[in-house]
Amino acid sequence: MRILVTGNPNYQGLCSGIYKAYSNNQIEFIGRWNDWDLTDTDKVAEYAKDYDVFVNSQYGPNGEQVDLLHKVYKVFKGLHIINISSTTSYWGDGYNPGNYLKNKTDLDEASKTLSQNSAFGNSKIRVTNIAFGQLASQTQIVKDTNNKISLLDAGKLVKWVIDSPRSYNLHYIALDPIQTDL
Repeated sequence: MRILVTGNPNYQGLCSGIYKAYSNNQIEFIGRWNDWDLTDTDKVAEYAKDYDVFVNSQYGPNGEQVDLLHKVYKVFKGLHIINISSTTSYWGDGYNPGNYLKNKTDLDEASKTLSQNSAFGNSKIRVTNIAFGQLASQTQIVKDTNNKISLLDAGKLVKWVIDSPRSYNLHYIALDPIQTDL
């Protein structure tokens, strides 16, 4: 299975967790770190179209994730598109620099619309939206002492969604770390 992910596996973020969940193989990452301009959505879509799975992970402050989703979906020959969102949009508040809340809410809505085509329409492309809250990323660890979702656990969840049976579509998953001691 050929998997393409937007983002940097060398940065302490979700992509490093995905990379580890796949034992450092079977997966390709593209982004600024290796000279991919993800705002060139036509070029990225053309490159992504022949992969089996496309993970739309890297956030763009000007709605790039939504634009990329639409461009990839139009030409995609693969089986599954996974969008990485945030529970900020699920809760409707919280972390919101710039247009973050709007961009993630727009991504959620676009994912919801396209996922219906697989479950109830005639598209072979499954579309899943995963909303993470408080990942143990490099930027989030320094913010506060709240419990965070481990990057490896988050990567394993993405892998689990990719490995899920083709006979159903996981539309939406939202998760936050529990903040109380168990």
